[in-house]
Amino acid sequence: MSLVQIHFDGDIAVNHQVSMRTLGKTLTHLQNSMDRAYLEQRYGQLWKFAKMRQEFYSEVELLVQEPKEGGYVLDFLSSNPVTKAVINRVSSAVNGAVEASKQAGLDKATKIEDSLSTRIAQVESGILVPKDLQTMIDNPDASVIRRYGDRAISREIDQILSIIRAGHAGDSTFELFLSGDKSAKFEFNKESAGRFHSTVSRRELGEPVLYTATISSLDRHNNNGKIYNLITEKVANIHFFNEGFLEMAMPFFQEKKEMVFVGSPLIEYGAFDPNAGDIYFIKLA
Repeated sequence: MSLVQIHFDGDIAVNHQVSMRTLGKTLTHLQNSMDRAYLEQRYGQLWKFAKMRQEFYSEVELLVQEPKEGGYVLDFLSSNPVTKAVINRVSSAVNGAVEASKQAGLDKATKIEDSLSTRIAQVESGILVPKDLQTMIDNPDASVIRRYGDRAISREIDQILSIIRAGHAGDSTFELFLSGDKSAKFEFNKESAGRFHSTVSRRELGEPVLYTATISSLDRHNNNGKIYNLITEKVANIHFFNEGFLEMAMPFFQEKKEMVFVGSPLIEYGAFDPNAGDIYFIKLA
Protein backbone atom coordinates (compact mmCIF):
# COMPACT_ATOMS: atom_id res chain seq x y z
CA MET A 1 0.00 0.00 0.00
CA SER A 2 1.37 3.42 -0.98
CA LEU A 3 0.92 6.42 1.29
CA VAL A 4 1.01 10.19 1.01
CA GLN A 5 0.65 12.18 4.23
CA ILE A 6 0.39 15.91 4.86
CA HIS A 7 0.93 17.41 8.31
CA PHE A 8 0.37 21.03 9.28
CA ASP A 9 1.42 22.18 12.73
CA GLY A 10 1.92 25.41 14.64
CA ASP A 11 -0.17 28.57 14.39
CA ILE A 12 -1.86 27.43 11.17
CA ALA A 13 -3.43 24.36 12.85
CA VAL A 14 -5.83 25.49 15.56
CA ASN A 15 -7.44 22.71 17.63
CA HIS A 16 -6.19 20.16 15.09
CA GLN A 17 -7.96 21.99 12.27
CA VAL A 18 -6.93 24.07 9.26
CA SER A 19 -8.98 26.44 7.15
CA MET A 20 -10.85 25.37 4.03
CA ARG A 21 -8.61 27.72 2.03
CA THR A 22 -5.45 26.09 3.38
CA LEU A 23 -6.68 22.55 2.79
CA GLY A 24 -8.15 23.33 -0.62
CA LYS A 25 -4.93 24.88 -1.91
CA THR A 26 -2.86 22.04 -0.48
CA LEU A 27 -4.93 19.28 -2.06
CA THR A 28 -5.10 21.04 -5.44
CA HIS A 29 -1.34 21.39 -5.76
CA LEU A 30 -0.59 18.01 -4.21
CA GLN A 31 -2.80 16.35 -6.84
CA ASN A 32 -1.21 18.52 -9.54
CA SER A 33 2.25 17.32 -8.52
CA MET A 34 1.09 13.72 -8.86
CA ASP A 35 -0.52 14.45 -12.23
CA ARG A 36 2.65 16.06 -13.58
CA ALA A 37 4.67 13.03 -12.51
CA TYR A 38 2.15 10.68 -14.13
CA LEU A 39 2.15 12.57 -17.43
CA GLU A 40 5.94 12.48 -17.55
CA GLN A 41 5.94 8.74 -16.99
CA ARG A 42 3.14 8.11 -19.48
CA TYR A 43 4.67 10.10 -22.34
CA GLY A 44 8.35 9.74 -21.49
CA GLN A 45 8.69 13.49 -21.05
CA LEU A 46 6.70 16.48 -19.85
CA TRP A 47 5.87 19.70 -21.66
CA LYS A 48 4.38 23.00 -20.59
CA PHE A 49 0.72 22.51 -21.51
CA ALA A 50 0.41 18.74 -21.04
CA LYS A 51 -3.04 17.93 -19.65
CA MET A 52 -4.56 15.10 -17.65
CA ARG A 53 -7.40 13.29 -19.39
CA GLN A 54 -10.31 11.91 -17.43
CA GLU A 55 -9.39 8.36 -18.45
CA PHE A 56 -6.03 8.82 -16.68
CA TYR A 57 -7.57 9.72 -13.31
CA SER A 58 -7.80 6.16 -11.96
CA GLU A 59 -4.03 5.76 -12.34
CA VAL A 60 -3.34 8.63 -9.94
CA GLU A 61 -6.12 8.15 -7.40
CA LEU A 62 -5.33 8.30 -3.71
CA LEU A 63 -8.16 7.79 -1.22
CA VAL A 64 -8.54 10.30 1.61
CA GLN A 65 -8.50 8.88 5.15
CA GLU A 66 -9.88 10.31 8.38
CA PRO A 67 -7.87 13.29 9.76
CA LYS A 68 -5.55 12.58 12.68
CA GLU A 69 -4.54 14.73 15.62
CA GLY A 70 -1.07 16.08 16.25
CA GLY A 71 -1.56 19.35 14.42
CA TYR A 72 -3.57 18.49 11.31
CA VAL A 73 -2.62 15.17 9.73
CA LEU A 74 -4.24 13.66 6.65
CA ASP A 75 -3.36 10.40 4.91
CA PHE A 76 -4.00 9.32 1.31
CA LEU A 77 -3.73 5.66 0.31
CA SER A 78 -3.44 3.71 -2.94
CA SER A 79 -2.86 0.08 -3.87
CA ASN A 80 -2.27 0.89 -7.55
CA PRO A 81 1.32 0.10 -8.67
CA VAL A 82 1.17 2.96 -11.19
CA THR A 83 0.36 5.38 -8.38
CA LYS A 84 3.28 3.96 -6.38
CA ALA A 85 5.61 4.77 -9.29
CA VAL A 86 4.15 8.29 -9.42
CA ILE A 87 4.80 8.76 -5.69
CA ASN A 88 8.39 7.58 -6.23
CA ARG A 89 8.83 10.21 -8.95
CA VAL A 90 7.39 13.02 -6.82
CA SER A 91 9.62 11.99 -3.92
CA SER A 92 12.69 12.07 -6.17
CA ALA A 93 11.84 15.54 -7.50
CA VAL A 94 11.14 17.03 -4.08
CA ASN A 95 14.27 15.48 -2.61
CA GLY A 96 16.38 17.00 -5.38
CA ALA A 97 14.89 20.44 -4.78
CA VAL A 98 15.33 20.17 -1.01
CA GLU A 99 18.98 19.21 -1.39
CA ALA A 100 19.56 22.03 -3.88
CA SER A 101 17.81 24.51 -1.58
CA LYS A 102 20.42 23.88 1.09
CA GLN A 103 22.81 25.75 -1.21
CA ALA A 104 20.31 28.54 -1.93
CA GLY A 105 21.75 31.96 -1.31
CA LEU A 106 25.35 30.92 -1.92
CA ASP A 107 25.11 31.94 -5.58
CA LYS A 108 23.56 35.27 -6.45
CA ALA A 109 20.99 35.06 -9.22
CA THR A 110 21.64 37.20 -12.29
CA LYS A 111 18.82 39.47 -13.44
CA ILE A 112 17.20 38.31 -16.67
CA GLU A 113 17.80 41.75 -18.22
CA ASP A 114 21.53 41.50 -17.52
CA SER A 115 21.65 37.95 -18.80
CA LEU A 116 19.88 38.96 -22.03
CA SER A 117 22.30 41.85 -22.55
CA THR A 118 25.18 39.39 -22.18
CA ARG A 119 23.63 36.91 -24.61
CA ILE A 120 23.10 39.67 -27.21
CA ALA A 121 26.76 40.68 -26.96
CA GLN A 122 27.94 37.06 -27.13
CA VAL A 123 25.96 36.39 -30.32
CA GLU A 124 26.99 39.65 -31.98
CA SER A 125 30.67 38.97 -31.26
CA GLY A 126 30.45 35.36 -32.45
CA ILE A 127 31.35 33.90 -29.07
CA LEU A 128 28.16 31.82 -29.16
CA VAL A 129 26.72 30.23 -32.30
CA PRO A 130 22.95 29.58 -32.26
CA LYS A 131 21.89 25.95 -32.04
CA ASP A 132 19.35 24.41 -34.41
CA LEU A 133 16.00 23.90 -32.67
CA GLN A 134 15.00 20.85 -34.71
CA THR A 135 18.27 19.13 -33.84
CA MET A 136 17.66 19.81 -30.14
CA ILE A 137 14.17 18.33 -30.37
CA ASP A 138 15.30 15.28 -32.36
CA ASN A 139 18.18 14.59 -29.97
CA PRO A 140 16.90 15.61 -26.53
CA ASP A 141 19.23 15.55 -23.55
CA ALA A 142 17.82 13.00 -21.07
CA SER A 143 18.95 15.11 -18.11
CA VAL A 144 17.11 18.15 -19.49
CA ILE A 145 13.91 16.13 -19.93
CA ARG A 146 14.07 14.86 -16.35
CA ARG A 147 15.00 18.28 -15.02
CA TYR A 148 11.89 19.78 -16.60
CA GLY A 149 9.78 17.18 -14.79
CA ASP A 150 11.59 17.95 -11.54
CA ARG A 151 10.77 21.62 -11.94
CA ALA A 152 7.09 21.07 -12.77
CA ILE A 153 6.57 18.75 -9.80
CA SER A 154 8.54 20.89 -7.35
CA ARG A 155 6.73 24.08 -8.32
CA GLU A 156 3.43 22.48 -7.32
CA ILE A 157 4.87 21.64 -3.90
CA ASP A 158 6.22 25.19 -3.72
CA GLN A 159 2.65 26.47 -4.06
CA ILE A 160 1.73 24.51 -0.94
CA LEU A 161 4.72 25.96 0.90
CA SER A 162 3.55 29.49 0.06
CA ILE A 163 0.91 28.88 2.74
CA ILE A 164 3.48 28.73 5.53
CA ARG A 165 5.70 31.41 3.94
CA ALA A 166 2.85 33.90 4.28
CA GLY A 167 3.14 36.43 7.08
CA HIS A 168 -0.26 35.58 8.53
CA ALA A 169 0.77 31.91 8.95
CA GLY A 170 2.86 32.85 11.97
CA ASP A 171 5.10 30.09 13.30
CA SER A 172 3.85 27.16 11.23
CA THR A 173 5.32 24.00 9.74
CA PHE A 174 4.42 21.60 6.95
CA GLU A 175 5.52 17.99 6.57
CA LEU A 176 5.10 15.87 3.46
CA PHE A 177 5.54 12.12 3.90
CA LEU A 178 5.78 10.01 0.74
CA SER A 179 5.89 6.22 0.86
CA GLY A 180 6.24 4.28 -2.40
CA ASP A 181 9.08 1.81 -2.79
CA LYS A 182 10.87 3.87 -0.15
CA SER A 183 9.67 6.33 2.47
CA ALA A 184 10.78 9.95 2.75
CA LYS A 185 9.70 12.79 5.01
CA PHE A 186 10.19 16.42 3.99
CA GLU A 187 9.87 19.01 6.76
CA PHE A 188 9.47 22.74 6.14
CA ASN A 189 9.27 25.87 8.27
CA LYS A 190 9.09 29.44 7.03
CA GLU A 191 12.85 29.66 6.46
CA SER A 192 13.31 26.35 4.63
CA ALA A 193 10.16 26.99 2.59
CA GLY A 194 11.71 30.28 1.49
CA ARG A 195 14.92 28.57 0.40
CA PHE A 196 12.90 25.98 -1.50
CA HIS A 197 11.08 28.75 -3.35
CA SER A 198 14.32 30.54 -4.24
CA THR A 199 15.67 27.31 -5.69
CA VAL A 200 12.75 26.16 -7.83
CA SER A 201 11.94 29.66 -9.11
CA ARG A 202 15.50 30.55 -10.14
CA ARG A 203 15.49 31.93 -13.70
CA GLU A 204 18.27 32.36 -16.26
CA LEU A 205 18.73 32.33 -20.02
CA GLY A 206 19.98 29.39 -22.04
CA GLU A 207 22.37 29.45 -24.98
CA PRO A 208 21.00 30.94 -28.22
CA VAL A 209 18.75 28.93 -30.52
CA LEU A 210 17.57 29.54 -34.09
CA TYR A 211 13.76 29.82 -34.31
CA THR A 212 11.25 30.12 -37.16
CA ALA A 213 7.85 31.52 -36.22
CA THR A 214 4.90 33.71 -37.08
CA ILE A 215 3.92 36.45 -34.66
CA SER A 216 0.46 36.29 -33.09
CA SER A 217 0.67 39.49 -31.04
CA LEU A 218 3.05 42.22 -29.85
CA ASP A 219 2.75 44.45 -26.80
CA ARG A 220 4.82 47.65 -26.97
CA HIS A 221 3.99 48.59 -23.38
CA ASN A 222 5.48 45.40 -21.93
CA ASN A 223 7.96 44.61 -24.73
CA ASN A 224 6.63 41.11 -25.25
CA GLY A 225 4.28 39.11 -27.43
CA LYS A 226 3.22 35.66 -28.59
CA ILE A 227 4.56 33.61 -31.46
CA TYR A 228 3.56 30.40 -33.20
CA ASN A 229 6.66 28.24 -33.46
CA LEU A 230 6.62 26.67 -36.93
CA ILE A 231 9.01 23.90 -35.90
CA THR A 232 7.14 22.69 -32.81
CA GLU A 233 3.69 23.95 -33.88
CA LYS A 234 3.22 25.39 -30.40
CA VAL A 235 2.45 28.88 -29.09
CA ALA A 236 5.15 30.52 -26.96
CA ASN A 237 5.75 33.84 -25.23
CA ILE A 238 8.47 36.07 -26.65
CA HIS A 239 10.21 38.86 -24.72
CA PHE A 240 12.27 41.79 -26.04
CA PHE A 241 15.15 43.69 -24.41
CA ASN A 242 13.53 47.04 -25.20
CA GLU A 243 11.18 48.67 -27.70
CA GLY A 244 13.96 48.96 -30.26
CA PHE A 245 14.30 45.19 -30.40
CA LEU A 246 10.52 44.78 -30.56
CA GLU A 247 10.45 47.09 -33.59
CA MET A 248 12.67 44.61 -35.45
CA ALA A 249 9.82 42.12 -35.25
CA MET A 250 7.02 44.56 -36.06
CA PRO A 251 7.19 44.28 -39.91
CA PHE A 252 6.82 40.50 -39.68
CA PHE A 253 3.75 40.94 -37.48
CA GLN A 254 2.16 43.60 -39.68
CA GLU A 255 2.81 41.73 -42.92
CA LYS A 256 2.04 38.30 -41.39
CA LYS A 257 5.37 36.91 -42.58
CA GLU A 258 7.55 34.17 -41.13
CA MET A 259 10.31 35.47 -38.88
CA VAL A 260 13.61 33.63 -38.51
CA PHE A 261 15.41 34.84 -35.41
CA VAL A 262 17.90 33.99 -32.71
CA GLY A 263 16.58 33.76 -29.17
CA SER A 264 17.50 32.40 -25.76
CA PRO A 265 15.11 29.99 -24.02
CA LEU A 266 14.12 30.80 -20.46
CA ILE A 267 15.59 28.29 -18.03
CA GLU A 268 13.87 27.80 -14.68
CA TYR A 269 15.42 25.58 -12.02
CA GLY A 270 17.89 24.33 -14.62
CA ALA A 271 15.24 23.26 -17.14
CA PHE A 272 13.44 24.58 -20.18
CA ASP A 273 10.67 23.47 -22.52
CA PRO A 274 11.97 23.53 -26.13
CA ASN A 275 8.44 23.13 -27.46
CA ALA A 276 6.51 25.95 -25.79
CA GLY A 277 8.78 27.62 -23.24
CA ASP A 278 9.34 31.38 -23.10
CA ILE A 279 11.92 32.86 -25.50
CA TYR A 280 14.00 36.05 -25.23
CA PHE A 281 14.67 37.70 -28.60
CA ILE A 282 18.31 38.40 -29.50
CA LYS A 283 18.41 39.30 -33.21
CA LEU A 284 16.96 38.57 -36.62
CA ALA A 285 18.75 35.74 -38.41
